[in-house]
Amino acid sequence: MKILRVLQEVDRRYLYAALLLAVMLPFLMDVKIPVPISAQTNKMYTAIEELPPNSFVLFGVDWSAGTRGENGAQTEVLMRHLMRHKVRFALLAFDPQSKELCQRIAQRLQTEYGYKEGVNWVNWGYRVSSNLEMYLKALAQDIPTAVGTDIHEVPVRTLPVMAGIQSAKDIALILDVTPSSTFQAYIQFVAQPYKIPMGIAPTAVMAPEAFTYLDSGQIVGMLAGLQGAIEYEQKLGVVGKATRASVSLSFAHLLIIGFIVLGNLAMLLERRQKSRLHEGDAQ
Repeated sequence: MKILRVLQEVDRRYLYAALLLAVMLPFLMDVKIPVPISAQTNKMYTAIEELPPNSFVLFGVDWSAGTRGENGAQTEVLMRHLMRHKVRFALLAFDPQSKELCQRIAQRLQTEYGYKEGVNWVNWGYRVSSNLEMYLKALAQDIPTAVGTDIHEVPVRTLPVMAGIQSAKDIALILDVTPSSTFQAYIQFVAQPYKIPMGIAPTAVMAPEAFTYLDSGQIVGMLAGLQGAIEYEQKLGVVGKATRASVSLSFAHLLIIGFIVLGNLAMLLERRQKSRLHEGDAQ
């Protein structure tokens, strides 16, 4: 009887401590929870896998700290695949924060994959989004002139990573990680006119709207929110931010469900015991 009462009146501080431990553990150890891979994630993976080595990818990164949980994980896992597959890429930001946030991701990963800034990848920096359409039109016609300098104020035409890259015709694939509709401008002014395959990584709330472009063939693949990043990490066989966040959330949910079940079970057993005691007294 006493243990049943204790289970129903556990000090909330112990519950919070257990919850904190459940949330932290996945970030301290490699734990995977298998998930089914969606068709759109598989298509994105295939699009990058089919790129010839040393191809050039235009990597749009149009997110800020507010969507870092989803877009940051998507950016990192796509960047991992590009580096693993040994293709060149250029970061282009239409959000002032993303040029710095993505610069840090690339710098952190480049050592792991033997990449070097200016040789294998470049950050073209931030461009004002209000002029997005006009800028993309100019970029498609003459990339070195439209870009000018990289994030370090170095003329891009002097960088080894830009060798042979003059116009949109030299781009093998376009990627855009975004919480907004910037991918539509890429489709309209670069991808479709120049017949360049394109993949996108929107936030979960934007994904339903983007499926239309997938069904029409205007994009070749998509990572839908954090779930898409989790699936992609599983395709790559890595335990990254997305997987750790997912496992952390799953552990927390399981712990909370377990507490609820245990508390209710203790209450029912206590009631049954009290009922039997009353029956015994009545006899």
